[in-house]
Amino acid sequence: MDERDLKKFIIKGFVRTAILVAVVEFIMLYVIINVIIPLLIDQFFPYIYDITTFKELWDLPSGTKTILLMMMLGTFLISVLPLAAGAVIFSGRVTRKFKVYEAARENERAQVQKQRYLMISDIAHDLKTPMTTVSGYAKALADGMVKEDQEKEYLDAIRDKTLRMNDIIQMLFDYVRLDSEGFAINRSRIDICELVRECVAADYTDIENKKDEIEIDIPDTPLTADADKIQLSRVINNLLTNAVKHNPEGTAISVSVREEPDEIRVFVADSGESIEKELADEIFEPFVMGDKSRSTAGGSGLGLSVAHKIAELHGAVLKLVQRPEMMRYQLGEKYNKVFLLILKRPEV
Repeated sequence: MDERDLKKFIIKGFVRTAILVAVVEFIMLYVIINVIIPLLIDQFFPYIYDITTFKELWDLPSGTKTILLMMMLGTFLISVLPLAAGAVIFSGRVTRKFKVYEAARENERAQVQKQRYLMISDIAHDLKTPMTTVSGYAKALADGMVKEDQEKEYLDAIRDKTLRMNDIIQMLFDYVRLDSEGFAINRSRIDICELVRECVAADYTDIENKKDEIEIDIPDTPLTADADKIQLSRVINNLLTNAVKHNPEGTAISVSVREEPDEIRVFVADSGESIEKELADEIFEPFVMGDKSRSTAGGSGLGLSVAHKIAELHGAVLKLVQRPEMMRYQLGEKYNKVFLLILKRPEV
């Protein structure tokens, strides 16, 4: 529950309590004025009807005045009782809701802090391995322990590991920048079909080197949307990179674009193994990759998080769908999971 929900709860609770108190108050006052008071006067003080001045009322016997005063006080207390009860009930409900709200906020703060520590730990983990390799290879070269015909191999390894560290740092920078208040996307009318073709062409070498099969189903007719071309390209590229890096060699990959009445849907499917539900539920969180994937695929664990943030900035939806749910999209029997990007069609 956020602050807006809490305000709505307080306003609705106050209105409901006020209406209930008003109804009860009206009924009680009506009964007191029209039933109880006339009945008591008729039974105990019939002569009070003949009193016309305050002095005559004051001259009543002390016992009669005491009883009359107690009647008036009792009537007042009874009429005020609904207000007091309503105030107690309302304040109690608000207090309990505040406690729930504060507990949720405290839990949220704890989760954010935990996530921050985990992120720092994951960054250190992902940087440590390539840094260790670079340090070890550099020392071996500096100490003259490497044969001349192996020097290029060592230098290439140092270069690859350095690029790996740069990739992690750049992804982290992008993730933080997308979440900053000053960041804004630059929308323009673009052809989504052409954009997806360009992304596939840019990643085709990596797909081919991995000996993956690529199936493309993109309409020839332009499908336009208002989007940031550079940022949206990163979404498609990250999804393709994810399909290549985190699946075994020879995986079948499908990229397709479909037109709906109010939407444009981009599918990036693959025949790799399905993702466990626990991991799938957190797949767009930073550094969520799984231990096996982290140690073998060489990803930063931020690609899907960056893609998801960019999709949110566009007001689009990015989600993971797996068997059997994905069968409704009729992408093919060989595919086990698909990342689906849903973009809104622009108003004419």
